[in-house]
Amino acid sequence: MLPDAIFDYDLPPHQRKQEPYALEQIMEQYRLKPEEILMIDDMKLGCMMARRVGAATAFAAWSKIDFPALRQEMEDLCDYTFYTAEALEAFLID
Repeated sequence: MLPDAIFDYDLPPHQRKQEPYALEQIMEQYRLKPEEILMIDDMKLGCMMARRVGAATAFAAWSKIDFPALRQEMEDLCDYTFYTAEALEAFLID
């Protein structure tokens, strides 16, 4: 399976995370509104990017479970926190 688009660090700085460029492009291409998007990330920059366009955020906490300070910061920043990929999957299916 190939992704529809890749927004990586080879892009110019004004198009990388925390800048909203990637989400703006996705919203335009798929005609989505901010309230129809859930940004899932394990890093602060992704959540900050989502906030800039008004999208909800989810912390993929399974990758940071052993870092209490970082985990707490992300839990405070994001709308949702998921400690397993299975929990995220259940949320998305519901």
